[in-house]
Amino acid sequence: MGEKLKTSPLIEALCEFRFAENTVWDWIIPGQLYDKIKADFPERAQIQGVRFQVQSPPNVKPVASIPPLPDRIQLKRTDGTAMVQVGFNLLAINHLEPYPTWTEFLALVMHIFEEYRRIVQTIELERIGLRYINQLAVSENIAEIGNITTLTPPLTGNLARPIHAFYQRYEIEQDNPEGLLIHQTGTQLNQQGDPVFVLDLDFGSAKVQGLKSSQDVINWLNLAHDRIYEAFVGSLKPDLYTKLKG
Repeated sequence: MGEKLKTSPLIEALCEFRFAENTVWDWIIPGQLYDKIKADFPERAQIQGVRFQVQSPPNVKPVASIPPLPDRIQLKRTDGTAMVQVGFNLLAINHLEPYPTWTEFLALVMHIFEEYRRIVQTIELERIGLRYINQLAVSENIAEIGNITTLTPPLTGNLARPIHAFYQRYEIEQDNPEGLLIHQTGTQLNQQGDPVFVLDLDFGSAKVQGLKSSQDVINWLNLAHDRIYEAFVGSLKPDLYTKLKG
């Protein structure tokens, strides 16, 4: 299950549930979920969808544009550390810094999932995703990346030149549980304009229709977390990982 790091590079964890088309849906559901969890997530916001303009025939007064339905509703903690997102057959739980332990995050995810299921009553899972985004500070010298990750750009021959920035993406098949681990690394600038190394690990699967009980979902999430943690450790140089453990 992994161990708690003294210095964690994690900036966001996300668990996303997608439900099948035959799952009951109505735009009153986000409001009902808000009533259940507003003690912890009192702030509400709408992510707006696309606005449609109805075309009118010539010489006919134009019809007003149709107000868009929201794409999703966001329910947020007042301190900004966590958020629940609800949309059409979508339920997502985001946790920003400071991230607690996996056990605590899993408990939060399952609490929201159970409250959602009590409202909808009958659900069928179509996909589950678990994603962890990590960020480590680096200098402007890209060569320093070799001290951070085991996945440095494999350039040889005439391409073995100084690198200004890079991005790598691998889609790695998994079988326990069955799914796909999208492994992304690269360099970018953070919100403060400083260079950072990003390690983005996203495990997802559409082979989840057989998960019927809460315990089934918990078991799946625990295994997915194990695969992500293994990829995290395997992506970092051993000396760096030892330093993060403290």
